[in-house]
Amino acid sequence: MKLLLDVHHSPRAAERLREKGHDVVAAASEAHLASLGDEDLLRFATTEGRAVVTENVKDFERGIRSWGASGEHHGGIVFTSPRRFHRGSLAYPENLVVALQRFLDEPAPPGEDWAHWLS
Repeated sequence: MKLLLDVHHSPRAAERLREKGHDVVAAASEAHLASLGDEDLLRFATTEGRAVVTENVKDFERGIRSWGASGEHHGGIVFTSPRRFHRGSLAYPENLVVALQRFLDEPAPPGEDWAHWLS
């Protein structure tokens, strides 16, 4: 499974996951992605066959409901909690890397239009 980390998450997490053999891109490290709004970021990820990793639950849930109503599909969303993966903590981004590694080691969610809460 390929991932796209939303701008909320550290490019270092993407780098560490790539070192482990995963195809992960960080929006924060690419200017053309960092400037995209949520819907455009989801659209980009979908065309690239990537799931979005974001803590922006409110906006992404609204977007995927809108997409579902119009018949559009997405490649999946992994929601993260800013409390669990607090960017100011000493554990970050390694705690995010470990949790995403665990998620990526499991069988991929079936098909499209799925959402998963990372723990």
